[in-house]
Amino acid sequence: MGYCFAVIRIGVYALVFGVFVVIGACGHVLFFMSPPRLLKWIAFFAQMWARVTCLVLNIQVRIEGNASIKPGSLIVANHVGSPDIFVLAATFKGFFVSKSEIADWPLFSWLARLGMTVFADRSKRHQVKALIGEIQQRLNRDQCVILFPEAQATDGTDVVPFKSAVFESAVRPVVPVEIRYHDEHQPTIAYYGDSFISHIMTLLKAPRLLVTVTVLPEISVGDDRQTLAAKSYKAIHDKHMSNNE
Repeated sequence: MGYCFAVIRIGVYALVFGVFVVIGACGHVLFFMSPPRLLKWIAFFAQMWARVTCLVLNIQVRIEGNASIKPGSLIVANHVGSPDIFVLAATFKGFFVSKSEIADWPLFSWLARLGMTVFADRSKRHQVKALIGEIQQRLNRDQCVILFPEAQATDGTDVVPFKSAVFESAVRPVVPVEIRYHDEHQPTIAYYGDSFISHIMTLLKAPRLLVTVTVLPEISVGDDRQTLAAKSYKAIHDKHMSNNE
């Protein structure tokens, strides 16, 4: 049965992928002279893509808290695996900050580029200033930016301390978000594990995946980046560990 799910989903998602690639390309052509309109177009259809992806994979999202956040907010969340992208994009309109390696992945790189993902190369410290500037530009245009300040995926049992550099970009409230998966596997099937291909196949074969997204109280800017990172980490870590008790 699992392989039947996988085959059907691959076929359906190939169609979904093609449709949204065309939509994304059309947006870039129509609004290449108007960056603000292009950002709105991409943000809207990126959310539609994520919701369709959750539907195809039968990822059922339950939201706790108020997901109607202020435009230009910096959304930070714990990171478990690839479903985090679909789940958060389906919940919030925004743009992701992703590791630069994804820009070289087949297929995924197309969607990431069409979705105007902000790529971060953490191995080159001199690029941090440019990264912060690009994030601030999105935030100042009233677009939310979503990132995973752990800078790595975990197995979902804990949240590791946040990297503080990206918090320098916060010009509006920081919104901490906790992601929690509910399945009988340990670690959760949402976790990357050792093989990305095996991870994707497990998701394709799973009948469904339940996840709770908890939107925690926003943190006002004004503190330095280390304090913002520490406050965000504590809010998400405390919520995550209380759920694991």
